[in-house]
Amino acid sequence: MSWQKKFGQFGDVMSVGGLISGGVASYFQGKFRQNQLKSQALQFEHQQYMAKINAKSIESQAQHISRQYNKQAQLKSLAQGIKKGQRTASTAARGGTLGYGSTRDVAVSQEVLDEIDRLTINVNKVKAVGNMRMRGVQANIQSDMLGVSAGNMFASASAVSPFLNMSSTLMTGAGGVIGQIAKGGHWGG
Repeated sequence: MSWQKKFGQFGDVMSVGGLISGGVASYFQGKFRQNQLKSQALQFEHQQYMAKINAKSIESQAQHISRQYNKQAQLKSLAQGIKKGQRTASTAARGGTLGYGSTRDVAVSQEVLDEIDRLTINVNKVKAVGNMRMRGVQANIQSDMLGVSAGNMFASASAVSPFLNMSSTLMTGAGGVIGQIAKGGHWGG
C-alpha cells in the first residue's frame, strides 16, 4: 500500500472522528440552549410568584389604610360631638337659647365645617386606598405578563431538540465523509 493511500485512509478516519465529535458537540449545544431557556422560564415564574405576593400585600396595605382613615373619621366625629356638647352647655350657661339668632348661625356654620372635615377625611381615604389598589392591579398585571413570558420560555425550551441538532450535524457531515470516501475510493480497496 502506498503512503498516499494510507494517508487517505487516515484522513477518512479523522473525518469520521470529527463527524462524531461534531455530533456530540451539537447535542450538548442543544442541551445547553434548552437548559438556558428553562432557567429563564423558572426566573420568570419566580418573578411572577413574587409579583402575586406583592399584589396581595398591597391589598392588605390598602385595607389597613382604610381602617386607619375610618378610625380617624370616628375620632373626628367624637371630638366634634364633644365640642358641640360643650358649645350647647356654654350657651345654656350664659342663658342663651340654641336655634335662634346668632347662636343658630354659629351652630349651622360649625355643622357645615364639621361636615367638610368628615368629607375631607373620606376623600383622602378613597384617594389613598384607590392609589394603593391601583398599585395592586399593576402588580397583578405584571404577574400575568411574567406568567406568559414563563410559558413562552418553557415552550421554546421544549422546542429545542438536542437529538435533532445532533442528527442534522451527523447527516450533513456523513454526506461529506461519504462523498470524500467515494471520490478517493480509500475504504473499498
